[in-house]
Amino acid sequence: MFKRIKQFFESLAYAGLKPSGGKPPGAAAGTKPSGRFAPIQERLDKFLNKGGSSDPLYLSNRTFMQKAGVWLIIGLPSFVSLAGLGLVLSGYFNHDAPVAPPPVGLSNAETAQKMLPDLNKDLHIASQHDLEVQDVHIIRVGSVTLAGLALNNTDHALKKVELVFELADKNGSRQGAVTTVLTNLAARSTVTFQFPIEQQAAAFALVREINVQ
Repeated sequence: MFKRIKQFFESLAYAGLKPSGGKPPGAAAGTKPSGRFAPIQERLDKFLNKGGSSDPLYLSNRTFMQKAGVWLIIGLPSFVSLAGLGLVLSGYFNHDAPVAPPPVGLSNAETAQKMLPDLNKDLHIASQHDLEVQDVHIIRVGSVTLAGLALNNTDHALKKVELVFELADKNGSRQGAVTTVLTNLAARSTVTFQFPIEQQAAAFALVREINVQ
């Protein structure tokens, strides 16, 4: 059995290497292949040896179509197999499988409800609009002072206003808090303020509290 298979593959490998369709080494001239694969071997031998001649340079003198035919026989089944495998893997033949839609993302309200379920939806943070503080900065001319502008946005005078500032150095490190008091701010007026501070390393100031009385 093994010998027959070996002869079959040798006939394919050596077909056409001799003029007029030579046989593989060791094969008797004029004998026909026998065995289970004999019909297939005969057909392949006829195709591969078609157009053979007595020219010793038969292989070199073959036409382009004769050379392409051999490669077509070898390459076409491989190409068809790879193409079919690609179609199967891509799901081309699986028309009945439903395509699942992408998951729906949570809205902002749903995200907030999931993360903070106990948050009061009616939460209201009270803020004052009577006084506005602008242009807060540190002055380093002589002693270190803090300066800025206070705007009275109301239609009446403000008798007393307490301002609390948070100080930080140039690296953002907290230096403490300072307080100043402004009195008798006229309606719709702007007042400048400036007062000394003890924090010599202070470089920035932020308004932390505004207490209007």
